[in-house]
Amino acid sequence: MTDQPQAQADVDIFQQTMEKNSQRASIFEIVLESTLFQVIINILTLYALFGDDIRVAAFRLSADIVFDALNITCLIMFSSEIILSVIVKEGYFLSFFFWLDTISTISLLLDISLFNQAVGLSGAGGQAKNTAGLARAGRASRVGTKAGRVVRLVRLIRLVKVYKSANKDDEDKVQKLLSQRRQKRKANTVEPQIQDRPDQNNPGQSEEGETKESKVSKMLSDSTTKKVIIVVLALLFLIPLFSVDYFVSPPTSMLMQSQQFVKLAESEASTYEDVKNAYDQIIIDHSGIDNSIVLFTSPLYNYKDFPIYEHEDYPNLRTDEQDVGAYTLDYEVLIKTTNLPEAAIAGFDKENPDVVGILSTRQAAVMTSILSIIRTIFVSIVLTFGAMMFSKDSNDLALRPLERMIDKINKIANDPQIVTEMAVIQNENSNETVKIENTIVKIGTLLALGFGDAGTEIIRINMKKQGDVDPMLPGIKKVAIYGFCDIRNFTDATEVLQEDVMVFVNNIGDIVHTMVDRYLGAANKNIGDAFLLVWKTRPETYSFEEDNVIWHDKQYIQTLSDCALISFMKIQCKINREPKILAYRQDKRLQARMDNYKVKIGFGLHMGWGIEGAIGSNYKIDASYLSPNVNMASRLEAATKQYGVPILISEQLYEHFSPEFQEYIRHIDRVCVKGSNIPVSLYTIDMNVDNLPPSNDPQVKYKDLTKEELKMLLRQKKLEIKEQVESGEFKGAEHLLENKDLRFLLTGFKKDFMEVFGKAFQAYLDGDWKTARAMFQEALKIKPNDGPTEAVLHSMEETNYQKPGDWKGYRELTEK
Repeated sequence: MTDQPQAQADVDIFQQTMEKNSQRASIFEIVLESTLFQVIINILTLYALFGDDIRVAAFRLSADIVFDALNITCLIMFSSEIILSVIVKEGYFLSFFFWLDTISTISLLLDISLFNQAVGLSGAGGQAKNTAGLARAGRASRVGTKAGRVVRLVRLIRLVKVYKSANKDDEDKVQKLLSQRRQKRKANTVEPQIQDRPDQNNPGQSEEGETKESKVSKMLSDSTTKKVIIVVLALLFLIPLFSVDYFVSPPTSMLMQSQQFVKLAESEASTYEDVKNAYDQIIIDHSGIDNSIVLFTSPLYNYKDFPIYEHEDYPNLRTDEQDVGAYTLDYEVLIKTTNLPEAAIAGFDKENPDVVGILSTRQAAVMTSILSIIRTIFVSIVLTFGAMMFSKDSNDLALRPLERMIDKINKIANDPQIVTEMAVIQNENSNETVKIENTIVKIGTLLALGFGDAGTEIIRINMKKQGDVDPMLPGIKKVAIYGFCDIRNFTDATEVLQEDVMVFVNNIGDIVHTMVDRYLGAANKNIGDAFLLVWKTRPETYSFEEDNVIWHDKQYIQTLSDCALISFMKIQCKINREPKILAYRQDKRLQARMDNYKVKIGFGLHMGWGIEGAIGSNYKIDASYLSPNVNMASRLEAATKQYGVPILISEQLYEHFSPEFQEYIRHIDRVCVKGSNIPVSLYTIDMNVDNLPPSNDPQVKYKDLTKEELKMLLRQKKLEIKEQVESGEFKGAEHLLENKDLRFLLTGFKKDFMEVFGKAFQAYLDGDWKTARAMFQEALKIKPNDGPTEAVLHSMEETNYQKPGDWKGYRELTEK
């Protein structure tokens, strides 16, 4: 037998190559590949792409020196990266990527204001002293700006580095996770199982299931990089098309208008009216147009006919949103003409002899901004599409399924029951990752169904903590409503139905569980012929003071109590209406054993504290509740046979029903149940199940729905109830009248009978048995064969209708 190899580091050709390089230039590689250096480079890359636009859009001239410093920092850092790459990376020097990095780095020079001024691509800061200086500075600035925008696009190539760096981080996370699992597996595995051995048909696969980087992988990586560069180069050609110069002509300069006015004013042939009309006409012609006039003034502004024209929007315009035209009016020439009044010439402003006109280019600036936004969106869409296209396979086949698995496991860890709402991915051609994902959902669903709501904490705690599974956790004291259901004549049904008894029980269980779940309860235990159902109260709605429960939200507990009883009423109706249950009335085997057989269920409802936790051992556990209150629900169900009613309710629960709901419930006895010395009042609600109309067959009603759609429909009904309860809109008494099933059950509800029985029962409790007997007999005339009435009369008959000497207002039940 061949000995198994000792655990050791996996052989990886690429890691070995990296180690050889590191031996040659270890210090440089450490710096180049360090997380800090890469983070700084990526941040500076993003700044290099957007910094100059941010400078122009958000800051003034005084901040240029700061941005120059940042640009010089970028230049130094990018140059350092190129030098380190030349030293560390084989084949990098003079390669395609070397030239791209070099060009993008050199392009940073155009973002440095001092450099642009030195080479004449922009004017000096501040305002030009005359119109000629202003024009020269404007032309130089426009040339520099256009050149900078075109060359700056080359820097988009650096996005490839950011993308590859982000991809590398994702790969490192996955590899680290796989490495941790591999090391743990190696430490715990003595001999590898057959299914864990490498696939002989896939030599690129390691023993742990990882895929080593092969030639195909390397080719794919190079191809991806080239595609990114092709996209970027396409952007270099397309982005200039989104310039405002392609769509809007530059606004007409006011220089010609100002010059025209000066010539007219200085001409001896012009009249005063000509000058005045020209002044007014310039303002009129340039008002109300796209690039309207916002300011027009002359040295003659002190004269009434040449006032300064200033539009209200002028103070709001930025400098680059103004088209300025200025021309000097010569005072010496002007005084020699006779076409202007002496008062106008006398008010001539010699300090400001220029005729100045300013047009608003706000509209063009807005369009430029819009086009810039479109350009940015276009670039983002192209690059996003490119990134999605390049990483689609790895995302679809590995990363996204892994993220979904992690997300689902986290959700299950926080709320194990939520897995029942998760759907498996339906795909006949699904790969291994999808199958694993579906398996997680299936295992989680089986876990949730097996443990139930009571096992939520057990699952949650064990999934969150590190180490081995420990199901034997301390119990948790909680307050809940406990419901116990029992199928009548189950022993006979089992003997008759044999193998079919499982279908029989599950058909009933489906109705029981569905109705309890819909009305905010949860199934806990299925005990053959019986079901334990629980309505847990929210922890924040109560607190304990010694053994007493102090309620903080009475409306909530009233609503939950109403829901518990309503769910049992719905069950009672469903088993007398559903076709799959009614079919057992026609089953010849059952009818042969029991005449006129019908499926019947007894119910017991009680409220109190219980200890929720795991019962059993490390071999087998059940998540359930231990408490005398759970036993009380069982005893109440058993007592339903003595009273001839389908349901008995304890006074502890009755007290929490809403007042309107209590009107439908009657007090039928006060007893000490067997095994208890504490008297408890018993209540029931009268339900008419005779001659109920059958429901529509679900297989016909929902024939067009898939299993998943039917599941969603049931969940939606539950959510409607839950939303009403949480918002405080759910009213139990109103629901009795609105729901069709519940209306059927309450058909024939007799208030006069309730009144007579109530008086009779009160006389019974008070010890006035003579009156009680007479009134009970009167009640039987209104409602013959009433079980509770006959049960109380029967107990009175045992003492010849005479109150016992030690009568305390209650009696002991002789049966459990």
